[in-house]
Amino acid sequence: MKALVLTGKSQFQYTDVEKPSPASDEVLIRLKACSICGSDIHGCQGGSGRRIPPIIMGHEASGVIEQLGDQVTDHFIGEPVTFDSTEFCGSCDFCKKGMTNLCKNRKITGVSCTDYKKDGAMAEYITVKARTLYSIPPSVSFEEACLIEPLAVGLHAVRLSQPEKDYTAVIIGDGTIGLMVLQAAAAAGAGKIIIVGMQDYRLNAAKAFPQVYTVNSKKLNPLNTIMNLTNKEGADIIYDAVGTGKTMQDAFLYVKNGGKIICIGNASVTADFPLQECIVRQIQVLGSYSSAGEYSYGLQLMEQGLIDLTPFTKYTCPLSQGEKAFHLLMEGKSEILKVILKM
Repeated sequence: MKALVLTGKSQFQYTDVEKPSPASDEVLIRLKACSICGSDIHGCQGGSGRRIPPIIMGHEASGVIEQLGDQVTDHFIGEPVTFDSTEFCGSCDFCKKGMTNLCKNRKITGVSCTDYKKDGAMAEYITVKARTLYSIPPSVSFEEACLIEPLAVGLHAVRLSQPEKDYTAVIIGDGTIGLMVLQAAAAAGAGKIIIVGMQDYRLNAAKAFPQVYTVNSKKLNPLNTIMNLTNKEGADIIYDAVGTGKTMQDAFLYVKNGGKIICIGNASVTADFPLQECIVRQIQVLGSYSSAGEYSYGLQLMEQGLIDLTPFTKYTCPLSQGEKAFHLLMEGKSEILKVILKM
């Protein structure tokens, strides 16, 4: 089969590799679409230690089942599917509790690190565990379905925050995850959503919902805007989709007394934490990692038309042109939200 292989730092080769065969509990998927994730961009440049070459990257994907493992009875050949990017064991304590994102034996598709290597979906075929599969509704395209992974990350963060109806949310970060958190917050019934970012073209993609207010922090003071929109009390819940020392400090400025801060991004390994302020203002701070079963709900929202992914599906290119797409995104000069590779 053909695959886009990361062969060195920011170096790729579109080449022939061995087509995988499914184990008894797996299926073989003929891939149709795979989105380039920000972690792929960072990883291919050698910055994360989780894309050690050679590796086929890609974990946001969709396709059609072409072959079933001997033990797989609840899926069928020709079924359009997507899959959880986390290969979880299904038997550890965390998996039994539904916390598959914390599985003790988890492996992430398209990752190569010192502990394991699991080739990803920037190829014509991939094998995945049947327990990680999700059927794609007829009204959802392969391009939309491959974005269920980042959407599920947003849905997971919002679910963990346990929002009340008509709550006020502030989202720090206008990257893909920030914009997906916005979609999730809107679906959860947020009455007012304020997203703080630095790129107008990204912030413009957030304006599909009437309750959304955008703030370009290069042009406006986010704190003033947030306080003006919240009767100077601050927001009920802050979703930090960046994760630096500054955004942690900003989150405490933006949140109301008794409010919540959900940490999603981790651009920095550590950050100064205002412990006393957290205590005396009774702020809840919670980490949110990946997703845990939100794929079905996300696909249902897509089917119902409650999620708008059109801003993310505008730019596609053949897998054979994947290296060019990566370098385009690495340059950071284009106004492209996502690149989806087509097979």
